[in-house]
Amino acid sequence: MPQKLNERGLAEFGITTNHERMENGEVRFRLTGRDGSSYIRCENTGGPVWENSHSHSALREMVIVQEGCVVFAEYREGTARLRELPPGGWAVTVPGVPHNECLARGTVVHTVKFGDCSHPDWIASPELDALTKRLSFAEALETVRKTKTDA
Repeated sequence: MPQKLNERGLAEFGITTNHERMENGEVRFRLTGRDGSSYIRCENTGGPVWENSHSHSALREMVIVQEGCVVFAEYREGTARLRELPPGGWAVTVPGVPHNECLARGTVVHTVKFGDCSHPDWIASPELDALTKRLSFAEALETVRKTKTDA
């Protein structure tokens, strides 16, 4: 029979937890290993929200949509490249490439931080914020869908 572990039991394996309600209304549940890799369950309990654009110098993030919808953005060659992530959709970030996400109301996302997590960093990208945060979720989604039909 499996044995339940409490917080003290997790510490034995170098696992920590950190759960927060973010300023934008998201609720995040984190599980982090001693190597810096982590799992985050993010639930958007409010209206559609953009997160803060950022990049990482070495670590990568895999974003998986459990339910709801995400507009995923990357900053490449001076422009915001947007794509829709439906339930079951996913994206993997590239070190040094700024990214952002806009979550629809009720969206649940799993994020796995992996790779070289020995020196976790978070590098703000005001350039991508300037291109994404001015868009509502509906406008961002419309841009994605229009780009698909124009291609």
